[in-house]
Amino acid sequence: MNRILWNERGKDIDEIIVHNATIHVEQMHDRCWWIGITLADGGYWAGNFHCDSRGHMQFTEQEIDGFDWEDDRSHIQSENRDFHTEA
Repeated sequence: MNRILWNERGKDIDEIIVHNATIHVEQMHDRCWWIGITLADGGYWAGNFHCDSRGHMQFTEQEIDGFDWEDDRSHIQSENRDFHTEA
């Protein structure tokens, strides 16, 4: 199962698990790393991990095309701040 678990949706990621994929990670500059994941069926997902000058890291989704996270949830939903536990 392809899974993404956010610490806080749209801000930072706890874990990513992907099967049957090619993963490309590239450092764009001192405080930014890009990740692109291409599934065997051609689905694609990409984003950027970036840090501010104090080292606080955030994640920004950049692109998604034909990529289905079978499990996409967060510990804290930014909209209502509810805590979500593992199913």
